[in-house]
Amino acid sequence: MIRILVADASSIARDVVNDGINVHRSKRYIEVDIVNNGLAALEVLKQKQIDLAFIDVNLPGLSGPEVVASIRGTKSDKCLVVAMSNSLDEQAEVSLRRNSAYHFLKKPFHQDDVSNLVATQIKMGTACPILIVDDSATMRKMTCKILEGSRFSFDISEADGAQSAIKAMRSGKFKLVLTDFHMPGADGLELAGSIRDLSSKVGVYMMSTNETSYLQRSAAFVGISGFLQKPFTPEDIDSVMHRFLQIDAPKFGKSRGMFSFDEPEMKAS
Repeated sequence: MIRILVADASSIARDVVNDGINVHRSKRYIEVDIVNNGLAALEVLKQKQIDLAFIDVNLPGLSGPEVVASIRGTKSDKCLVVAMSNSLDEQAEVSLRRNSAYHFLKKPFHQDDVSNLVATQIKMGTACPILIVDDSATMRKMTCKILEGSRFSFDISEADGAQSAIKAMRSGKFKLVLTDFHMPGADGLELAGSIRDLSSKVGVYMMSTNETSYLQRSAAFVGISGFLQKPFTPEDIDSVMHRFLQIDAPKFGKSRGMFSFDEPEMKAS
């Protein structure tokens, strides 16, 4: 089940959002709360675990940014927040960004814009099978913790080296691999080449503490999707997933330059 909040004083805007949500009702059970002011929106967010919230910036009672700032610590503190307005001033944008809003829809928008965001939320909530490969148990544990902080959901497995990773990959289960570059025996590049022999669709991202530009040619040759420079964050994982799943980048997304070359991303199967 997906729980969605629509908070807007305009009945026209509420109808457009609801039409976009309805596109997905044949495949998912979706519970929708619709309110027309900020106080009512915050009350819903406190009482229920909302997954996706469409919140007008200029709500009466409490403004949209004020509502978003009050979400932390409620049942809905991890919900995907989409702000809506005819325009977005600097103060509102700073507040929304600071309080982890996800995206902004400029009015007037189309129901397809809403439908795409609901589809994004569904993708985020669908656990992606991922394999973490690192000879250090401590680093694997740290990587798991970072993945758990991402907006996306993961079904996480671990391998302590290339040999155990290849054995795991033969199951055909995994869509993503995060592998360390420096490992005893076969390194990350060799592992990536072996993975490519098994599948051309698996996303392979290499983790390294070192500058990676010298690996560009080898990485492109074996089909590595990109690099994650250590230390990385849950926001960096979000950026990887947006690229891998070919989801448009959000207005308030946080990312840094982690890719050392511009190879086209592979579409997840």
